Amino acid sequence: MVKLLAILIALCLGQAIVAERIVNCYWGTWANYRSGNGKFDVSNIDPWLCTHLSYSFFGIKDNGEIQSLDTWLDYDLGFINQAVGLKQQNSNLKVLAVVGGWNEGSTKYSSMAGDWNKRQNFINSALNLLRNNGFDGLDLDWEYPNQRGGNWDDRANFVTLLREIKEAFAPYGYELGIAVGAGQALASTSYEISNIAQHVSFINVMTYDFAMASDGKTGFNAPQWAVEDAINYWLSQGAPANKLVLGVGMYGRSFQLTDASQNWPGAPCRGVGAAGAYSGDGGYLGYNEICLNNWYTVFDNDNAAPYAYSGDQWVSFDNVLSVQWKMDFALNKNLAGAMVWSLETDDYRGHCGEAYPLLKAINMKLRWT
Repeated sequence: MVKLLAILIALCLGQAIVAERIVNCYWGTWANYRSGNGKFDVSNIDPWLCTHLSYSFFGIKDNGEIQSLDTWLDYDLGFINQAVGLKQQNSNLKVLAVVGGWNEGSTKYSSMAGDWNKRQNFINSALNLLRNNGFDGLDLDWEYPNQRGGNWDDRANFVTLLREIKEAFAPYGYELGIAVGAGQALASTSYEISNIAQHVSFINVMTYDFAMASDGKTGFNAPQWAVEDAINYWLSQGAPANKLVLGVGMYGRSFQLTDASQNWPGAPCRGVGAAGAYSGDGGYLGYNEICLNNWYTVFDNDNAAPYAYSGDQWVSFDNVLSVQWKMDFALNKNLAGAMVWSLETDDYRGHCGEAYPLLKAINMKLRWT
């Protein structure tokens, strides 16, 4: 009986440890404006599939203060209140405000981080944003320090910014996350990795976008070897495993083949693939678009990732199997968890099967075993 009790306690403790792993769900709120079955709002979110909901994006004013990029959606439609209101369903859910993103770029971030007054404006406005709206923390998505209009001083200034935010957040228990470029070439240019790791709650590593049509050939968006190399680099530079969150792209990068008969990985391409019906951007297809296409699909074992093609259209993406591979690696490295970019491009309506197949595959590995 004592032995049985000990086993049960151990099992419960093991489940508790697994349940603490992060599943950070980024949400591009602009998907509200998509048409038809691409439209996505708060009602489409299952708050039990995420430990963190990252509300994207807020911007930065010239004086360093944080600003809403869509006040009508954020406040008039009440998206922020509705997002924070999901905590009434799942009291353990953390809702974060995300500042930055690709379109925000680097210039304003760089100017703010390098100026004491602007940093204080940023921090004070962050505190006001979190307090006034019920957010649980902040996520900084600076793409990227020392690039895209930034400068070398960004590396040290980013550390200073994070340290000052951490100190300001401490009395309130707010979380501080960052989203970072993944590969060694990008990361070594932009970050003092061991220094920034000291000041953040977790680090979302954007382990995707490893191939683009601008390369002139088809390639995998997130091949397993590139994901592993990136995470191993961050670990080797002093980022603790228990702060690293592995990124999963719920979308594919698409290409227009130069010759439709040459449809293999590495085949020549003449540009981006055609825009999807929902996402509307060339070179980019949500998983919810890809799974409906019924293209010929191949799972490439060398890259642990699928690709699909039809005529001169070619796309590399993640499916349930490749996501499982990534989660096995995250578990093997004892990482903090996984994040997804982004909720509104999973098959959230379940048109190809069950709803949220990729997000559920992550949870099955990290939290529900």
